[in-house]
Order: sequence, then C-alpha cells, then structure tokens
Amino acid sequence: MSVVIIRTIQFLIPVLMLIALLLYKRKSRRMARFCIAMSVRPKCRKAYMLALSFIVILFCFSFFATTGASLWQAPALLLGGMLLRYDLTDGMLHWIHEDRVIQGIFFGLTLFTLMEEQLYSLSASMSLVIFAAMFYPSKAILEIARQSRFHLENVMTDEDIVDTYF
Repeated sequence: MSVVIIRTIQFLIPVLMLIALLLYKRKSRRMARFCIAMSVRPKCRKAYMLALSFIVILFCFSFFATTGASLWQAPALLLGGMLLRYDLTDGMLHWIHEDRVIQGIFFGLTLFTLMEEQLYSLSASMSLVIFAAMFYPSKAILEIARQSRFHLENVMTDEDIVDTYF
C-alpha cells in the first residue's frame, strides 16, 4: 500500500508541472485572483513557499523510501531544506523570475542532472523551483500593489493584472 502512495507522489510531480504549463499566463478570473493574492498578501507568498518546500521534501523522501539512502539524494534534500527559509527563498524566486539568464542556467542544470539516474530527484526539485518562480510575483507588481492596492483590485481588468504580473 505504501509503495502505491510513494509511486503516486513520484508520478504527480511531472503531472503537476504539465498542469502548471497549461495555467501559465492564462487570462482568467481565477488567475487574476491568484495574482492579486500573491501580490498583495505576504501570507499567501509564505504559504506558497511553504507548499513548495513541502512538495520538494516529500518528493525527496519518496525517492529515499524507494531506493534507500544514497549520497546522491543529499543535494535535492538540501535544496528542499533551504526552501524553508523565507528570506532566502523569496530572494531566490524573485531572482529566477526576473532574470532570463538565470532561468537558462537552471534549465541547463536541470537537463544536465536529468541525464544521471541518481540525480533525478535533484532534477525534479530544480524544475519545481523553476516552475514556482514562474508563478511568483515580480518586484514590479509588488511595487504596484504597495502603491495602489485599490487600483490593482478594482480598476485593472483581469487581462491587465495577468499581463502585469508576468
């Protein structure tokens, strides 16, 4: 029974990333509410980061449970542990979201680690962080939200909110 749960967790991570690709820059009311919540409320950003770290650590644990202890799993688990620090994660997600060169470097590292079977958990963890950074608010939208929350929630259309957010 527990093997089924662990395999389900390992299967859900790639599915979750495919769903994220379908939702990226989607101009709907739900996405606009997500953008507003992430821009205006720091608690939503903290919950987002906590969920990200929980998913990464759970994914690493699932590989630990199926393959046993290995030194190759340490980098992914270290990444998951680092994600528990709010200040570090906030800066890292902003950095990845705003800099295309850093996104390319992370993507290249993900592809490089994907070639080695033992580093699959690190590759999946890094790709989760990249996807999480894609949905994280930029500093520009945070500044707009700080200056005029009313304008963001009531004056801008859903399409404008999503365009400004990404």
